[in-house]
Amino acid sequence: MSPGNIDIESLPVAICFQPFDFNMSTEYHICFAGANPTPEGLTQDESAARAAVENQRNGSLTIPIGNDQGPMVSIVEPQSLAVLMGKFWAPGRELRISFVAGTDWQKDQVKKFAPLWCKHANLSMKFVPNGECDILIDFNPSLGSWSNLGTDSGYVASQRRPSMNLGWINKDQKEENIRGVILHEFGHALGAVHEHESPFAQIPWNKEAVYKSLGGPPNNWDRKKVDSNMFTKYGLDKVKATKFDLLSIMLYHYPPEWTTNGKGTPYNNDLSEKDKSYIRFTYPPKRLDAGQFNTMELHPSNQPASVNQQSKFFWKQYPTAPRVPVGLTSLDVGHERNIRLTATATDITQENFNSNLNAWGDTVLYGASLTYLEAGPGFEYLQTGTFSTTEVGKWQDHKSQNSKRITFAQPFQGEAPKVICWLTTVDMGKDKNWRIKSYVTDVDPKGFTAHIDSWDDTVMYQAAITWIAYPANQPNVASGTFSTDDIRPANKPQPENSATVKFAKKFGETPKLAMALSGFDYGCNRNLRLRLSTSGVTAEAVTWHLQSWGDSVMYRASAAYFAWV
Repeated sequence: MSPGNIDIESLPVAICFQPFDFNMSTEYHICFAGANPTPEGLTQDESAARAAVENQRNGSLTIPIGNDQGPMVSIVEPQSLAVLMGKFWAPGRELRISFVAGTDWQKDQVKKFAPLWCKHANLSMKFVPNGECDILIDFNPSLGSWSNLGTDSGYVASQRRPSMNLGWINKDQKEENIRGVILHEFGHALGAVHEHESPFAQIPWNKEAVYKSLGGPPNNWDRKKVDSNMFTKYGLDKVKATKFDLLSIMLYHYPPEWTTNGKGTPYNNDLSEKDKSYIRFTYPPKRLDAGQFNTMELHPSNQPASVNQQSKFFWKQYPTAPRVPVGLTSLDVGHERNIRLTATATDITQENFNSNLNAWGDTVLYGASLTYLEAGPGFEYLQTGTFSTTEVGKWQDHKSQNSKRITFAQPFQGEAPKVICWLTTVDMGKDKNWRIKSYVTDVDPKGFTAHIDSWDDTVMYQAAITWIAYPANQPNVASGTFSTDDIRPANKPQPENSATVKFAKKFGETPKLAMALSGFDYGCNRNLRLRLSTSGVTAEAVTWHLQSWGDSVMYRASAAYFAWV
């Protein structure tokens, strides 16, 4: 059954029109992510805050960007950090699923196929007859198939409104098609977006053919609506990242005549190997001896606060208090006052510590986030420490070049160790561009030289870093740096910057990962908005993102990572 020419503007995210048998009909029913990226009654900031509270990793996970007009959209100027954040449930979560309607046979199809995701994700599903639930399902045949995205489903279900509709589940459908629809919609409910929404899906569209097909029944779209729902407005040649997955369950069929190379997409009714790998990455089976803190766990970004503290419990109780190196992973600071922000870990015990993201003076801190590493037993090989520019000069001097020789508490044996550094503190004047970089030189078994520099007319009052060092031959460990300089020149600023960096040696399994910022170069006439995130980690590589949003101007940004198993 076709949903017909329904009012798509009133429906929630991840709207999916019925995949038609194109050999039997010339009416093309297209699947697209919805016109309303946040549910009714919930602002984008509130949606992001709920996601951050549910799963702290959402602040450092990236999904392709959408806007109010559809799925394949411009990512030139994303207007809100909330649009960039993931909406994944907490790993290990039991999702409670209920129904507002449907026959026993329809419900049995959901119970049969939806849990297939759980074979590859650290999640479980419990079907409940009524009461509180995280996903609430209807089977209205007039509304096609759709689902709210990830944690947004929980809010909608709490309002006793369907968070998912499965309008095509009927006995006239083949079992493989039923399986494909249910897996696809539950992919959305777990936080996954359409594969063709990826900024890396370089589909060579035959636009005139698409205009003609979607301009007729049952969709009857004008060219503007086709553009907003089908065609990427971003220069994909500027982005390097992982390959588009042609076999993904999150990709619907497109006919060959819609592309200039005459290659359509297949009918996908099963999870692809990349689907399985991605859902394992987003819902890992192991607890991480690392974590994040995001101020959105305490308040939405439209409610700025200078003092932000959250108690974080370690994934297990340690015999003694572990070391906890931290680093900044995002900043959202007003440009009309000086940029002042510091990230610290305090009051460290065997069980927990206080994570802090604080501004001072008249700085307006809309939001920030940090990453931390629990360097307890198993990390004896690692040395860590800090360096602040106040150790080599007064803040009033605002020196542009700051360095200090760091001596290891215990010399490393053999060759020079690997050393990375993460920014923890920045204090810069508001009237000149914000430029800072941290790095290390002259590394030998006894120590290294730490640097924190600015350049040109930047006024840097103070800054600080955390450093991490480990033996160069340490097994099952890798580290490195990456920068927007790897993919574009600084004089061509853009908000979305991404690439895949390979580890020096392939791991035997997907490693754990901690990464933080090491530098940036931003225009001072707009707010400083910067976010570091990842959209995938494998045994071979990590896909990183350095992003800005709104009208911020990012000339350059850089970061460092530490990976281990």
